[in-house]
Amino acid sequence: MSLAKNILAMLLVTGSLWGCSLSQERATGKTMNLAGSQWQVEEIDGDPVAEGSDVTIAFTDEGRVSGSASCNRYQGGWDANGTQLELSRMAATRMACPEPLMQQENRFLKLLGDVQHYQFEADGRLVLETADGTKMTAVPQSSGRE
Repeated sequence: MSLAKNILAMLLVTGSLWGCSLSQERATGKTMNLAGSQWQVEEIDGDPVAEGSDVTIAFTDEGRVSGSASCNRYQGGWDANGTQLELSRMAATRMACPEPLMQQENRFLKLLGDVQHYQFEADGRLVLETADGTKMTAVPQSSGRE
């Protein structure tokens, strides 16, 4: 391929990505970014989170991820490239809790460990997805809540 064609191809890709980010910004009124964000999980693989349980995800600017998995706390590292998301070095406390919450927590942690992609919906929801298409959705956490 000639240099001119390579440059044109790069400009087209860059323009497409820029256009996607603009449409996300227009839909939500702000640029969405994982870094520094905190989320309340609403659904795990299509099932709503158990009432009264707390399943959260927080992404720091320094590449750390942490939150509540229902009964226990977890933490690890994160890195994103485009819509690809890699979570690494995950660890969790191991306190026992009622069986339904333990089942929910185990499903959440398994899915979280398998996440490979993310996207922001037009309504501001975060969707995390595994290679086989399993998803979880979360909403931005209210300020003042941890």
